[in-house]
Amino acid sequence: MEASLKLLNQYVKVDDFSAQEIADQLTSIGHEVEGMHTFARGDKLVVGYVKEKVPHPDSDHLNVCQVEVGNGVVQQIVCGAPNVDAGQKVIVALPGCDLGEGFKIKEAKIRGVESNGMICSIAELGIDQRLLREEDKAGIHVLDKDAPVGEEALKYMGYDDTVLEIGLTPNRADCMAMIALAYEVGALLKRDVHVPAMKTLNELESDIEVDAQTDLCPLFGAKLVKGVQTKESPEWLRTFLMASGIKPINNIVDISNFVMLETGQPIHMYDYDKLKEKRFVIKTGFHQKATLLDGKEYDILPEDIIVSTDDGIGCIAGVMGSDDTKIDENTVNIVIEAATFHGATLRNTARRLNLLTDASQHYIKGAIDTANTARVLNRCAALLEELADAKEIYKSVLTDYEVEEKVITLTTTRVNGLLGTTISTEAIEDILTSLHFTYTLEGETFTIQVPTYRNDMSMDADVIEEIARMYGYNHIPSTLPFMEMTKGAYTPVQSCVKMIRHLLTDLGLHEVMTYTLTSPAMVDDFNLFHHQDNVSLMLPIGEERSVTRKSLIPSLLQAINYNHAHAQKDVMIYEISHTYSKDTEIQNLAIACSGMYQNVAWQQLQQKADFYLLKGFVETIFEKLGIKESRYTLKPVEANNSDFHPGRSGYIMMGKDIVGVIGEIHPRQAKKYDVKDVYVAELNLSVLLNLKKPAIKFTDIPQYPSVTRDIALVMDKDIPVHDVVRSICKAGQRLIVDTQIFDIYEGEHIESGKKSVAIALTFQDASKTLDDASINATMEQILNAVSKDYGAHLRV
Repeated sequence: MEASLKLLNQYVKVDDFSAQEIADQLTSIGHEVEGMHTFARGDKLVVGYVKEKVPHPDSDHLNVCQVEVGNGVVQQIVCGAPNVDAGQKVIVALPGCDLGEGFKIKEAKIRGVESNGMICSIAELGIDQRLLREEDKAGIHVLDKDAPVGEEALKYMGYDDTVLEIGLTPNRADCMAMIALAYEVGALLKRDVHVPAMKTLNELESDIEVDAQTDLCPLFGAKLVKGVQTKESPEWLRTFLMASGIKPINNIVDISNFVMLETGQPIHMYDYDKLKEKRFVIKTGFHQKATLLDGKEYDILPEDIIVSTDDGIGCIAGVMGSDDTKIDENTVNIVIEAATFHGATLRNTARRLNLLTDASQHYIKGAIDTANTARVLNRCAALLEELADAKEIYKSVLTDYEVEEKVITLTTTRVNGLLGTTISTEAIEDILTSLHFTYTLEGETFTIQVPTYRNDMSMDADVIEEIARMYGYNHIPSTLPFMEMTKGAYTPVQSCVKMIRHLLTDLGLHEVMTYTLTSPAMVDDFNLFHHQDNVSLMLPIGEERSVTRKSLIPSLLQAINYNHAHAQKDVMIYEISHTYSKDTEIQNLAIACSGMYQNVAWQQLQQKADFYLLKGFVETIFEKLGIKESRYTLKPVEANNSDFHPGRSGYIMMGKDIVGVIGEIHPRQAKKYDVKDVYVAELNLSVLLNLKKPAIKFTDIPQYPSVTRDIALVMDKDIPVHDVVRSICKAGQRLIVDTQIFDIYEGEHIESGKKSVAIALTFQDASKTLDDASINATMEQILNAVSKDYGAHLRV
């Protein structure tokens, strides 16, 4: 909201305060002043008199003017405005005048002729260009003939104004009216507010009829005024409107806008002579097209509130009038409308038609004081009589209405109990009086009658808020709540999940977020952890999103399919989310990879996604979580498994429980999801993140060198190498610090059904340098162990 301080001063005296002081005061009571700006700028602008004008000797469009600027001083000014002429009173920018944005007036020569200043147009004073007429932009501004020469121009014109940009809260839409804002300022400054009185008009009996046939219009008022003259508004009215962000049009339109600005009540006017029947019916039920004031055609729906004239559409209530009844330059007799409409219904109409006008905003935000309608019509008619030479004014015609009185009771004890203050009863009386709340007092009990324009008041807490505002928030003591203070931090599980996200991202995977809901055809695919019934929605949007998923893998396969369809062949993704079945919720991590994991052509480095890549991801996660290899084993999936490839997939086992899976998806599932060569892993984080983990132990950096020995063991082809390595580490006890498998061979010189596994063993003793005897003894123990456990022997 833009509030002109000069206009505000018409209702409550504020001109003895600076704009900043007023802004600070308003902000202190909840009306935050978000900014302010001067209406017009220029520090050396005076009223000048053009004594003489002669053509420029070296230009066909410039004129050399002799301009008196006060105290008998005459300045020669070269001017290019087409409308400049001798005998005019004009705005003169003297040398040194700063018009802003780096534009400073200097003494200069223009085509060889000395020029000491500039004759200004309004457009050059920094006023918002959208508020100006074309003539204001095309030529200089000519002042009234009685303008005193030498006087400060902005002050004479009323342009020495500051505009406050106020961010009203939704509950204080009443302050969209300048009078309501004046009441707030008056209460702050303890000053009287001067509201324009109801003017006594010589009113005739009206032939207008009004009929509200819908509850969506609590009150509709109409007033006939005849003999108006459409002309330009006086300067004061134009200035106040522009300072408030409203473009002046003509005196009739400007009066309606000014009354809305002053009272918060939107005004609409009809051309009386264009009405065949002098009757206004407010109703709904129209379903047709209508051309409105902007010349565009709109679809009217049955739920829209319509002011009907001549059985047609005279106005879309509170939004915009019809083209058939509009005021034009030939209008002499008008009907003024002031009404109250249902805000929510009007909002739906305005949004659908994309016609959120200033007037509609007043209805939508609840800024209308229904009880003030008769006064608003009187004010509008009085201004038409004063500024539009209205000849005949007729009595207002209003529908029956009843204004509900709001009575709120509260006590001093209740006020102080809610605010934590010690405000006296006398102080509360002063605050209520300053806010123009009428009340009766018995002891410390107030019975308050709320002003009709305060639509935000409904209970005692609302009145207490008013008392708090005017008492001063800074006077309310600050106290800490009595509650246990807690430190905001991640839980251990949340910390682990965050770590896993960062880890997988660092490894080059992309996190995805997919739908929790899936289709019954996919819900059991890849399900390892849920053994109960599905969770189905009672009213699903469609079959594809009707049940909650039990595995994340189907969602990732759909994501891979989408990427493949868009020519993205290398896809490395993961998701951490929850899966559900009846009475069970599990947090899962799923990884899906397809294509090339690394492809550095210039280094001839290529690594395709396969089982071992996924296994490496999982092992890295386990290592970061502190889960040692001894706590889990890999077990091949069943030969008849329908989700995972039997020869290229395995379960991650902890004891007899499956906590995860790694492998390639089954060809049948690859066909179902229309993907190829996809390797996946899924982990049950609800189990893994709640495991008890051993405390982290720190060891010194070894001071003695390590020794590496390579061995090649021949064993049955189906023996898991991982199990053999475990046996080696167990037999090597504390001397084996690392094992690396660097070759697996089957073929010539190896009997059928066997394989040769080459392993690099690293020995190290933290207390001494190892000798051959110790290493040989340990090697003997290792060979005996693998021979006993797996029938393995050294390859010769």
